[in-house]
Amino acid sequence: MPQEDYLDQLSRATSLQRLEPYRHSNTFGDDTKIYGAYAWNVVLSESLYPAFHGIEIALRNSIHEAASQEFGDRYWFKSRLKSNEQGNLTDVTNRLNSQKKPLQAGDFVAAFMFGFWVSLFNRRYEQVLWPRLLSTVFPSIPRRQRTRKALFKRLDKIRILRNRVSHHEPIWHWKDLTEQHREILETIGWINPAMLEMTKLLDRFPDGYTNGRETYETQVETLIQNWSQTSSEPGV
Repeated sequence: MPQEDYLDQLSRATSLQRLEPYRHSNTFGDDTKIYGAYAWNVVLSESLYPAFHGIEIALRNSIHEAASQEFGDRYWFKSRLKSNEQGNLTDVTNRLNSQKKPLQAGDFVAAFMFGFWVSLFNRRYEQVLWPRLLSTVFPSIPRRQRTRKALFKRLDKIRILRNRVSHHEPIWHWKDLTEQHREILETIGWINPAMLEMTKLLDRFPDGYTNGRETYETQVETLIQNWSQTSSEPGV
């Protein structure tokens, strides 16, 4: 099968619409280079999973434990959520009911999405949760960073990156990607240094980023060549 036939097949799998941001975010018109960027984007997205895992797990459990102790109630979220977040509580309750789960506090904590936990740092929770819980939720945070406003800005930035990765959107061209990765790890360390060490053990982002787009352009070119050679062999 000739090269263009392979690329035609690949474009049907990925869709022209999916590739459009890659065409617009660079000046190269060669499809091989576009798929090199696409492949690198997949690698980068995969490599961020341990960091996203670490921040979400550490953040939600730290907030839950701190709020439970502060209010003396493991179900604190049922009485202290503002109207903006009440819909999240209703959705999670319905989902747990449909799964026939016992509606224990831990089930709610695990079911609330990352965006929900970030929303708790909105200014409407000033005096409800913050600033009194900041030192408990983030025991290792530097004093200059220990404000609800600063944390909301940082966590919402993480949420945006996480959502783009979850929806398979391009991130490879972001100039501050290494800085965002660093901030995620730093934030995990503010919450729980042990989780930070576990995350760093699993972290593959530095290698994926250092490899660069060109590495995957070369691999795509090799893939096309091997495909063409195999397809041209007799009996294939």
